[in-house]
Amino acid sequence: MFTNRLGVTAAMLLVLGCAKATPRAAVRASPAAATRESDIITEAELLDPSVIGGNAFEAVRRLRPRFLASRGASSIRSADAGTVHASLDGGALQSLDLLSRMRPAEIAEIRYLSASQAAQQFGTSSGAGAVLLIKTK
Repeated sequence: MFTNRLGVTAAMLLVLGCAKATPRAAVRASPAAATRESDIITEAELLDPSVIGGNAFEAVRRLRPRFLASRGASSIRSADAGTVHASLDGGALQSLDLLSRMRPAEIAEIRYLSASQAAQQFGTSSGAGAVLLIKTK
């Protein structure tokens, strides 16, 4: 019986030892994946040759299309309810047409706020929609 327990314990220790060593050695994130954040478009991404030639709206659509997804109509009182808005350098909320008038090279960062985050920061003026915080250079 003692030999049986000793064998089981040794096998468990071997399995645990291998399990601990595997993630460190085998699982490594690529540098590109590590630097890309899902809720932020960085200046480096905006300066990429594939997006630098167009306007900022096209750059967002290419780099993070989910930033532009509307939640759909959520109010009969406001046609803007549930749509994505933009805030330039912390200012008042504006329509996404703002991005169409900007060049990617003018922008330092675009940060996505979900509808709940936008409501916390902007209150009811966000209209139950997401907000893109645009920080210029």
